[in-house]
Amino acid sequence: MKKNLFLFSSALMIAMLLAACGTAATVEEDTEPVEAPAEDTNASDDESVEESTEDTTTSDDESVEEAAGTLIQSDEQNYELHVLDGYELTAEEPNKDSLYVSDNSAVFMRIETFSSEDIDFASATESMKQTLKAVNPDTEAVEASNFDGANFKQSAAFEVPSTEGSVTGIVYENDKLIVRLTIFDDNTVNATEDFISMGKTIQSVE
Repeated sequence: MKKNLFLFSSALMIAMLLAACGTAATVEEDTEPVEAPAEDTNASDDESVEESTEDTTTSDDESVEEAAGTLIQSDEQNYELHVLDGYELTAEEPNKDSLYVSDNSAVFMRIETFSSEDIDFASATESMKQTLKAVNPDTEAVEASNFDGANFKQSAAFEVPSTEGSVTGIVYENDKLIVRLTIFDDNTVNATEDFISMGKTIQSVE
């Protein structure tokens, strides 16, 4: 009888030990830390790079558009500008250049540049208005809507109709020059926008 009781007690203890071990193993497995899914940093990095690339590309495209053409320095005056294909720059007379359409020299832009010591902006603007009045004495010059002078210290632009098309007079001041442009366009050519685009690239040559 005592022997059977001892065996029963031993078996019970073994069972309890096994149960305890199983519980511990279960608890250990259940409490094993679960790793949080790693953030997809590559995706966000790629998006950032893509956004940065897009911004840079846009900026570069704008710069290329503003500075299109071949950089040419005036032979007679202290400036350079970008000249588009199909146009040529030549000296018209001292301190005056002519930028004209290659196959139609009657369509051109006269370019005059001055330092602020030579002339002030108001005087240059008044001279430009007088030129337009001489072209068409019967018509009052009106403000030109196709010239944006936001990037210059000050600017003025006017135009009058002519027999062939229109004449546009522009004066602007940048960091080192006062620039006076007179554009003689023909209705069959319509080069005013090109002339304005090129004229706005004029920069002083040190």
